[in-house]
Amino acid sequence: MNEALNSKNRLEGLSLIILLAACLVFRFRIGNIGMGYMLTCFVFYEVMWVVFGERLSEVVGRIIRGKFSKNKFKSARLVQRYSSSMTYFSAVLGAVLIGTVGSYFLKNIFKISHAYYLIWFFAVLFIIRLLSENTGAYLCSRKNSIMIFGAVSVVRQILIAVFGNICISLIGGYGNKVALLYKQEDFSALYSCFAIMFAAIVSELLVLVLLLIVKLLNRKHDHDYEEEYFGRKDNTGNVFIMVWQRRIFEAISTLFIIFPFVSGVLVLYSKSENTYLTTEKIGLFGTSVLIPAILFCIFGYLMLVPLVSEVTGYYRQNKMRYAQNSFQTGIHLSFIYGSFGCIYLVALSNIIASMYNEESKELISKLVVYGGFSALTMLASLFMLRMLIANGLVILTYLVQIPADVIFVVLLNVFVKKSEDVTVAFALALLISFIAKFIGYLVISIIKMEMNFDPIGNMFVPMVVAAVVCVINVFLTKVISPHLGNPFTLLITLFEMALLYLVILLLSRNFKDNEIDYLPLSKFVYNLGQTLRVF
Repeated sequence: MNEALNSKNRLEGLSLIILLAACLVFRFRIGNIGMGYMLTCFVFYEVMWVVFGERLSEVVGRIIRGKFSKNKFKSARLVQRYSSSMTYFSAVLGAVLIGTVGSYFLKNIFKISHAYYLIWFFAVLFIIRLLSENTGAYLCSRKNSIMIFGAVSVVRQILIAVFGNICISLIGGYGNKVALLYKQEDFSALYSCFAIMFAAIVSELLVLVLLLIVKLLNRKHDHDYEEEYFGRKDNTGNVFIMVWQRRIFEAISTLFIIFPFVSGVLVLYSKSENTYLTTEKIGLFGTSVLIPAILFCIFGYLMLVPLVSEVTGYYRQNKMRYAQNSFQTGIHLSFIYGSFGCIYLVALSNIIASMYNEESKELISKLVVYGGFSALTMLASLFMLRMLIANGLVILTYLVQIPADVIFVVLLNVFVKKSEDVTVAFALALLISFIAKFIGYLVISIIKMEMNFDPIGNMFVPMVVAAVVCVINVFLTKVISPHLGNPFTLLITLFEMALLYLVILLLSRNFKDNEIDYLPLSKFVYNLGQTLRVF
């Protein structure tokens, strides 16, 4: 079952990568102002999703599986029924909060009333998405259906990417006419945002239908049990308590994770005199700093998901030596993946900037560099956070997250006053908060869980090798980009840097044999190591 859940989580992570990549594509269609509208409205959607929907299917599915394991089949069905009632209520409540609170902020605080209709698109999407999550709870309660739910999450993002671009082509032209008529340039981007959200709603409806079909097909194989009526105390209130007991602490932890971006948006709008310029800056920050950093972070974390389970399993069995080795492997690989993401963004920052905007090339290049350094600490922080939560130390993580978020808010206010550009202030404050979280999680892991940490082998060597590869590619990209063009340079350099980084790490004997299993194309890497006579 754990392997099935890990596979589902990996598929959901893959779906997130597809979504982030689609956002970068959308950015070229709707511009920074369009991305600013989307990210500003997404703040309200994401907060409500974390409160009402995050991991709901997994938690309810686990409760139902627990009932099944005790042969309480009718009780399991009651849990499923009452959890559905709870979900319907949460969907309506969350949607109303997104629409009303979001509209109030957009009109009266952010002063971007044009986005009033866009926030209601997010509210409708929230309802349908939560209904899909509720249907997914049934699939997650059956071992043979968990992977299907994970695969559907990938289908969802592919549909959004495809339909989104089609709808932009169909509706974007009308937005251009409206923009010319009202002499409001942002109308063109806003109508394209409407197109994307319409595509997202249609895609989610298709996903919901697909999930319902899979659920009906699975129900044909369910047995009609006639045993005693177990769990007579199960009702909507009890199910609500059971579900929230299992997800409240992680929900709070996730709220702390997204707090810097949410609070950053609020601070930037409150300090701004030109709200539409601020919206554009938020879009620029999202596509130059946040999305590239998260892309590399999620990819690395998907490869390290089994290590979180390994450390947890060994730690609970009191096999400290194995737990410490798995922890060091996780930290080491976190810095390998994070360092690669960092050097790739740093080395190609000028090329990425020129693709985004030639006029603001210097600013965007600087922001991409900040995004690269954020990816370096973000992955290691995420790995340790998930490990600490899995081992029941979620309360201790709050002692790291709260001060780090306070540091972020204070620094952001200070940097906004001193910096020439608010996006640079945002990026720098975020980077410092990530460093603070990394240090805090590491201290807890070493003191509370008695983990070992080799700063030279786990951190210093991967970072030094990454710096060497970065310097080489800074000059290499300047030579090949005029001949290949920016898109092909980005693609070719990705594989070239990965191979060069891997070879130098192998030659420096920085890998242990067991660490190869957590790399992409592990068999190829192992054969390469044997060719280089490293193993």
